[in-house]
Amino acid sequence: MTDIINYVENHIDIEDLSECVRTEVESDKYKELMDFMDGIMEDFDIHYLYIVYPIMGDEPCMVNILSADTKYGREFEPDGYYLCSVAYDDYELDELKLYYDAMNENDGSDITFFKDFSAWGYDYTGLKSLIDPDGNKFAVLCVDIEVSELRNTIKLYTAVNVILIVVLAIMFITIFMMWLNKNITEPISKLEKSVVAFARTSHDQKDPEKLKYDPPEIHTQNEVESLSNAVIQMSDDMRKYVISVLDAEDKVEDMRNKVNHMDMLAYQDALTHVKNKAWYDKIKERVDDDIIKGKARFGIVMVDLNNLKKINDGFGHEHGNDYIFGACHEICVVYDHSPVFRIGGDEFVVLLENKDYKTRDELLKKIKAIFALTSADESKDPWERYSAAIGMAVYDSKKDISMDDVFKRADALMYEDKLKSKMARE
Repeated sequence: MTDIINYVENHIDIEDLSECVRTEVESDKYKELMDFMDGIMEDFDIHYLYIVYPIMGDEPCMVNILSADTKYGREFEPDGYYLCSVAYDDYELDELKLYYDAMNENDGSDITFFKDFSAWGYDYTGLKSLIDPDGNKFAVLCVDIEVSELRNTIKLYTAVNVILIVVLAIMFITIFMMWLNKNITEPISKLEKSVVAFARTSHDQKDPEKLKYDPPEIHTQNEVESLSNAVIQMSDDMRKYVISVLDAEDKVEDMRNKVNHMDMLAYQDALTHVKNKAWYDKIKERVDDDIIKGKARFGIVMVDLNNLKKINDGFGHEHGNDYIFGACHEICVVYDHSPVFRIGGDEFVVLLENKDYKTRDELLKKIKAIFALTSADESKDPWERYSAAIGMAVYDSKKDISMDDVFKRADALMYEDKLKSKMARE
């Protein structure tokens, strides 16, 4: 949640957004921010991502600044929220006060977390105040994550630990009961009582520090005393073992989270947020394995952007980045069921499988038509008139022995398309 909030905040133009709130007019940067936050909703497993401003007083309400949504939600189930729309009944008074108090507490330097029961579900909410150039809080950036799955995981780990303790206790008691049957003496009777007492305290005990064995006073200087000492050592070892297991689980979970975050950074292109060349190479290993096993069925679309150097030279690299990002967005919208990779500065690859593979010809026509339309639209800025050469090749088991073979054919077709485009312009 911290990463997402900080990541989104870094993409907010505070001065522009505060001006939008003041004038209630959506700017171009506001629309870009909406597209960016929608992309976050698509890429990450979060419940809600939004910017609001809570108001308490005679007429408590929540002012919506920007509410992110998925592509499906925007198209088929729009939430009806727009810039500076006011919700009087969507939030209970207690829930609205949660946001209001958190905004007052938060100074914009860190993140405030709280639990939120609402009509939309039970979430953990992370909130950070947005402060305009004059030093005033004009909105709060929020992200919600459902806790039901986290609760289920906690229940599972709790059940596993309780079962482990119960099983160890039963094994421990069984071994000593067999020994007691052969040695009916007073020291053994004392030992029995101590063991039973320990079993009672350890059964369903969730605190390892309370798994302490109270040893009997046995000084027989024989096997009974040795056994008593062994029981003492075993109970101590078991307690330490349970503690180490719990510590290890915490460390593993922490390491897993760190690895997942590092994977995300290592395999994601920083500009376009699609997968990068490193991830493409890993996917290639999987596809080549499918080819060896005889179950490969895929296609490759190679896209090479035109005119990037002209944009960079004529309008600066910032607009060059806008050109790359916008063109990538068009590719991702068309091939929304396929992974898109940025393998070079202006080169993208789409791996077609499953649904997009079946409709590959229609999708190819669609993406070509989109680029033809945008490149010819003289009403747009030069860095918004996206143009690209495109080639598509399909895996043929009779002549392809690796994914690279299909890639080379797609690359060659793309190059032919680029040459045709140049001749057409000449």
